[in-house]
Amino acid sequence: MISEKADTQSPPTRPFLITFSGIDGAGKSTQIERLTSRLHEQGLRVFRLSFWDDVAVWSNMRAGVGGRSVDFHLTDPATPQPFVPRNNKSVRKWYLSAARSALYMLDVARLRRILASQRIKSCDVVILDRYIYDQLANVYSESWAARTYGRILLMQTPAPDLAFVLDASPTAAFARKPEYPLEFMHRNRQNFLRLQEIVPHLIIIPDAETEAVSSDIFSHIRRSRLVAGIPPEGKTDATAYSAVVPLQS
Repeated sequence: MISEKADTQSPPTRPFLITFSGIDGAGKSTQIERLTSRLHEQGLRVFRLSFWDDVAVWSNMRAGVGGRSVDFHLTDPATPQPFVPRNNKSVRKWYLSAARSALYMLDVARLRRILASQRIKSCDVVILDRYIYDQLANVYSESWAARTYGRILLMQTPAPDLAFVLDASPTAAFARKPEYPLEFMHRNRQNFLRLQEIVPHLIIIPDAETEAVSSDIFSHIRRSRLVAGIPPEGKTDATAYSAVVPLQS
């Protein structure tokens, strides 16, 4: 059991929000599955969302634009074309970065509406696979303009109760999920680590074996306000969603 319910604590007034961020191949899906199962065992109603599928505005259009921007003419015609991910964030053309910056504002507006919906409020825990931090890491840099934009975006973004960034070796992550160039993976990892400069509540989970990462995550859960929402053992009729549940626009 993660923790026993404290008699002196009042139950949470809103769903407990947990977010998972990090480079592709860092193990976010694995840890989300493990945490969902663990919370389900405690009788908590868990609602899972995918930021790209359920929150991002015009995600299909954005994926198409990113895909058309890939320089396929640089590849060897005799070599099979590599897999092109839906969200081609590695493309850094200036006009795409400008468009992304505007679209991320719309993403935040939609995120706020979703988190305020009755369907979400009826749950105990909401887990997001990626968050606005992942979007911000795509355009973040050490420039004054990028930092200012990041702070403005974050002022409009609901702060999670626990915001995890799963750190990972870019080389190992690339071996597991070779969707983006390795050079981009290194740059993207550094952007995630630098985000703590403007998002001090980000929790960086060090790269480790799956069990060790899970243990680290559960230790933060035990120290959080979520303990007040865990019912006594054997007293539950809650329903958990064990798969990503899409929301209507």
